[in-house]
Amino acid sequence: MKKILSAFLAMTFLTAMLIPTFSGEGTPSNPAVQSATVQSGTATVTDANTNSTGKEEVVYGILNTEGSVKNIYVVNIFGSGKFTDYGNYTEIKNLTDTVKITQSGDTVTAQSGAQRFSYQGTLASKDLPWTIAIKYFLNGTEISPSQLAGKSGPLEIKLSVTKNNVIQSSFSENFALQIAVTLDETLCNNIKADGATAAEAAGSRQLSYIVLPGKTEDILITADVHEFEMDPITINGIKMVFDLGIDTSAYTDQFSELSDAAKSLDDGAGKLSDGATKLADGINSYTEGLKAYKDGLSALVAGAADLKTGTTSLNDGLAQLTGQNSSLVMGALSIQQAAFDTVNTQLKGTGVPTLTPDNYSAVLSAIPTMAAVKTQLDNTVQFTQGIFQYTDGVYKLSAGAKTLSGGTSDLYNGLVKINASAQQLYDGAVTLNHAVKELKNGLAEYKNGTKALKDGTADMDKQAISKIDEMLSELTGGDTAIKSFVSEKNTAVNAVQFVLKTEAIEAEKAEVTEPVQTVTETFWDRILNLFGIKK
Repeated sequence: MKKILSAFLAMTFLTAMLIPTFSGEGTPSNPAVQSATVQSGTATVTDANTNSTGKEEVVYGILNTEGSVKNIYVVNIFGSGKFTDYGNYTEIKNLTDTVKITQSGDTVTAQSGAQRFSYQGTLASKDLPWTIAIKYFLNGTEISPSQLAGKSGPLEIKLSVTKNNVIQSSFSENFALQIAVTLDETLCNNIKADGATAAEAAGSRQLSYIVLPGKTEDILITADVHEFEMDPITINGIKMVFDLGIDTSAYTDQFSELSDAAKSLDDGAGKLSDGATKLADGINSYTEGLKAYKDGLSALVAGAADLKTGTTSLNDGLAQLTGQNSSLVMGALSIQQAAFDTVNTQLKGTGVPTLTPDNYSAVLSAIPTMAAVKTQLDNTVQFTQGIFQYTDGVYKLSAGAKTLSGGTSDLYNGLVKINASAQQLYDGAVTLNHAVKELKNGLAEYKNGTKALKDGTADMDKQAISKIDEMLSELTGGDTAIKSFVSEKNTAVNAVQFVLKTEAIEAEKAEVTEPVQTVTETFWDRILNLFGIKK
């Protein structure tokens, strides 16, 4: 399922966050500007340090080429006014203005009139919520990244993402990662990357991967390389927030209607079974009455009258039951349509065609990862077909009951005019008695079936809500409040974003000594530098 949704999630990342850049020796380029667009989640702010608007944190991780952490920088963003922040920093830097920032132990304080104030802190810790491990194999032998630069041959890149148990699990359990690996197609051929979303850009192949909250990932990329070099691998982490617009009440109401209909059906089946039992008892008494023919035809006629009454009740009961067939069929079709609508909504944008009861089996059979979805739709379609078969059976049973009612009426009229032998009449009663017993036994089994249907649909609405919540939780990592990555003392954090980047693999180039020139920086130069634009 994750593989099918990877393209959709990749687009979600692109619209949910701005991918920051790095410059220089690992420090973030213009973090104050870039982090202003972070949209990684929401939380109710009640005590945001001493700043009423709370704060945002952008965690920049500089990784070595094998994935180990080199440095971690955090850009903290506040609204205007005085604030007190907490974090174990070895160095801090004002990114907004010239206001002095005071650091005492793990406490950082400042007061600025800027609308959005940002400062950067270099963390003493080098622990991230995830452990990133990257290994390189050339010609089947592991090779260090420093030795790999400039080499040629068949290359394997193995990248793994696992949970770092040293860091609180709220990040690894609730944040999703987007991993981007960019390969220069002039240096790399026959690129293979199962599970990746690939994009072509300016002669490069960008491979994107999504790691869902709480999950691990093992990535394998292979290629034939020539004088190999590679741009940095970027890893971005955000707390996923989806507004899928699902009105679960529309589904639960239908499930409730089905449950109520199943209960009514079971109640009707109980009455029908009771009526059949009484009818069987009546037929038995009737046959005994025939044996006691000597008591007179009056008793026989009275028994026939009871029989007529019983079969009429049976016919009326089945007619009422048949009247519910349309509601059951419409309910089943609504459930089936809702199931297909839900799946089609989730698969929208993945390239999978719109699924219908006629084509879903052929489409999903060709996608092994959609086996669970296919099983779910199989069950829905089978359930609908079962309702069709059931209503058809009720209709036929009602027709039989109508025929039986007419027969007993004829029997009653015939008994009034009876002039045949008592033995023949008794034989006919024995046959009828046997048929009614069969009907009684059949209705008893039918009653067991309706009870099972009632019990099975009793909590269907709750089960549906639970399943929907489970699926959304797997994608979003739950609705836990956002916590500070830097310090648990920071109690009101509106957003946290992780931006990780490895060093590039580059072949050594001959240094060119250029004469030192004195450059006078203008106001416009400073504006361009603020946004990371070089002249």
